[in-house]
Amino acid sequence: MSDVVTELHGSVLCIRLNRPEKKNALTFAMYDAFSDALEAAAADSSIRAVVVTGSGDSFCAGNDLKDFLNGSVRIDGPSPQARLIGNFVSFPKPFIAAVNGITVGIGVTMLLHCDLVYASPLARFKTGFTDLGVVPEAGSTRLLAQRVGALNASQLFLLGDLVSASEAHHLGLINGVVEDDLVAVALSKAAQISAKSPDAVCATKALLRNDEGTLEDVIRRENAEFSRLLGSEDFKAAASKLLK
Repeated sequence: MSDVVTELHGSVLCIRLNRPEKKNALTFAMYDAFSDALEAAAADSSIRAVVVTGSGDSFCAGNDLKDFLNGSVRIDGPSPQARLIGNFVSFPKPFIAAVNGITVGIGVTMLLHCDLVYASPLARFKTGFTDLGVVPEAGSTRLLAQRVGALNASQLFLLGDLVSASEAHHLGLINGVVEDDLVAVALSKAAQISAKSPDAVCATKALLRNDEGTLEDVIRRENAEFSRLLGSEDFKAAASKLLK
C-alpha cells in the first residue's frame, strides 16, 4: 500500500500519511504524493475540504533524515519539500488536521497552514529543528508567533520541549482535544463547512490569510468580496430561505 493514501468521504478528501512503522516520517516520495493529492483536490470542484491524519500511533515524525543524509539536499530551490510547502500556502480550500499521535518538525509546522486542528489526548508536539542544528521552515517563524505569541513561539522553537495535547490547546496551537473518534470529528467539521457556499468559504479563508496592509486595506478587501458575493446564487438562495 502507498505511504500516502486518500479516501473520499462525500465532498471531503481524507489524506492519510501511511508509514506507521516509521511514525509517518516523510520521504521525498511522500512529499510528492502529498502534493499530488493537494493539487488534485484544489482542481476538483467536487472536493470542498481536505482532512489530513496519520496511520498508527503517530501523525508525522517530521522528515525521514536518511533522505537528507544521502546526498546534497537544498529546499531553497525546486524540491519535493519546497513543492509541498508551496501547496500548503496556496491550497484554497479548508484544510483540517486530525493529529492522532506524536508529531515532529514539519508535522508541527504544517499545522500552521491548517484552518482547523484537532488532536487526540495522546498527541504530542515537538518542533525539533534546533535539536538537529537547523532552523524551522514553512513560514513557521512568523506563523507560529502569530498563532501562539512571540514568547511561546520562542519557547517551542528554542527549547524544543515535548508539548502535550492539552498544553497545545492552552497555547492556541490546536482547536481542541477530542476524546472520541478523532478522524470522525474532523470529517464532521469538514462536512459542516462543505455544506456552505464554496465561494464564500474560500474567499473567507483567503481574507483570513491575507494580513498585509493597514486595517483600512483589510476592510477594502472584505468589502470587495462581500459586494461580489451579494450577486451569487448561493447568497440569493440562503437569504430567500431565511426570509420565508
